[in-house]
Amino acid sequence: MEIFPYLSSTFPAGSKVRIWLMLLVILCCACTKVDIPPPAPVSSGGPGFPDQEVFGATTYYTKDGQRRLTVLAPHISRFDNRRLLMMDGGITVHFFDQNGVHSAVMTAKEGEMLELANRVWVRGNVIVKSDSGMVLRAEELRYDPDLGRILTDGFVTIITTQDSLAGYGFSSATDLSDWEIKRSSGATWRKTEQKKPDGDTLSDNKS
Repeated sequence: MEIFPYLSSTFPAGSKVRIWLMLLVILCCACTKVDIPPPAPVSSGGPGFPDQEVFGATTYYTKDGQRRLTVLAPHISRFDNRRLLMMDGGITVHFFDQNGVHSAVMTAKEGEMLELANRVWVRGNVIVKSDSGMVLRAEELRYDPDLGRILTDGFVTIITTQDSLAGYGFSSATDLSDWEIKRSSGATWRKTEQKKPDGDTLSDNKS
């Protein structure tokens, strides 16, 4: 019995063989599953997808025409939608006073910077060394350009040329002058230079 009587009556025997082979190929292709790879993810500026990556970059911040901050980082990831710079690989921050004179240098393992506000957060073995010889050690610090100060709620140790002090909650000018520790811990200090006005607050205000 012919399955396709029309083909049997219309085409000669040789042609029918070729047509059957073509039909078999078409049926096999129709039953074959084709795996189409998914589209590659598109960078959207979200976590893990920086819009730009820069290696060995330096970022500057000026105020009233004077340089106030310089940030050096071996690797910076920039997120355009948040105007955020994420820095890692060990960073160095140089502070300058209102006259543009270098006042201190800060190093840390990693950090972040908001471009519009120029606020900086650093973490991991943070060390600040002022040009006057004072040293501050902490695990995290933040710089507020509106206040012109560095701050942290965590534990710090501040070292002068003759003494040291440890405690929680710290604030100072970028050159480590006018400092304050809210809660001291095992503190020693020179009475002629430090005073404890009330509670556990310690500062170097001399007024």
